[in-house]
Amino acid sequence: MITGFAMFAMLFGAGNVIFPLILGRDSGHQLVWGLLGFCLTAVLVPLLGLVAVMLHHGDYKYLLAPLGKIPAFLLILLCMVLIGPFGLIPRCVTISYAVSKMYVPSLSLFGFSLLCAVIMFCCTMKNSFVIDLLGKILGPLKIILLFTIMIKGLFAPAEFLPVSLTRLESFNEGFFSGYGTCDLLGTIFLSSLILSGLKKGLHPEQQADSRAIIKHGLQASAIGGGLLSLVYAGFCIVAAFHGAALATVERADIFSALSILVLGKEGGFLANITVAVACLTTAIALTAMFGMYLHKDFLGGRLPYLPSLIITIAITTGMATLGFGGIMKALSPLISVIYPFLIFYILVNIGIKLWKIKRHRPVSLTMVPESSDWEG
Repeated sequence: MITGFAMFAMLFGAGNVIFPLILGRDSGHQLVWGLLGFCLTAVLVPLLGLVAVMLHHGDYKYLLAPLGKIPAFLLILLCMVLIGPFGLIPRCVTISYAVSKMYVPSLSLFGFSLLCAVIMFCCTMKNSFVIDLLGKILGPLKIILLFTIMIKGLFAPAEFLPVSLTRLESFNEGFFSGYGTCDLLGTIFLSSLILSGLKKGLHPEQQADSRAIIKHGLQASAIGGGLLSLVYAGFCIVAAFHGAALATVERADIFSALSILVLGKEGGFLANITVAVACLTTAIALTAMFGMYLHKDFLGGRLPYLPSLIITIAITTGMATLGFGGIMKALSPLISVIYPFLIFYILVNIGIKLWKIKRHRPVSLTMVPESSDWEG
């Protein structure tokens, strides 16, 4: 249960707040098809990524080894950069700032980024503390706050607006919006944190049993994936109810606008706390992961963990000054190429492990969408 909550807390960050709301607003009466596509790439695919890593001894480097030493190293480096201080971590900071600035208008984005940097450093100084912090404290707190907003919003139903999208177009919109969450990268490269949390909860004789680890990993995945699906569905529906009022709202501000519509000004303050907690928990997990990668893998232990952590947070603070739109413009083209390749790759490797399919070096057979609304 703790690891399932921790998985949810790790994965549910800035993109997981914004993209379901945009999808719900834009899908209107075709909401079901958009939500189906979104859950495929934002829930099922990330969980398959975790399964693939668990089948490869919980080591993403072993999973990617068949690509070859240099290609695997470059792919890992690129993915780490995307989900680390050049992409997802500063995106979490900018969304937290967007929902907080209405209450502290004098606080600049740079000042807010510095405040977040201090919080992230304090929470990640001890790497072993991250899972307990996420699973026992921040994860349950996030769930309580998110479900409060959803339930309140669902008590004021309205008609879904008719839209020009067909069912297939709505499905495609949701499918490609799921890329923007980057949760597949999260489950692959946060697998060590997830598995360490699982092993702590097992009896000593089970900790070396790969079957027991996979069994409990699937159970934790079902909890984390179920919570993600419920939140996505709730957010999409509530945003669809208020599609007309949200039509002209900027992407980074959509949650703040919705929270005021649903909860009023006082309740909106609670909503802002919710998003701040959601983004902060994901940023903490990603900061710990990238700091350890920089310390252990990229620099081979030549730089201690704490200086690696400081470098990670310093880059994050600088990138956050670009704002949500600037970060997404840099991320979108890379994600559109990497995501389809990784989906194909993990499916091939799961097939190799479970059904003894003859190993071939996977080739990227992908098509990048000409236009998708999640892109900056």
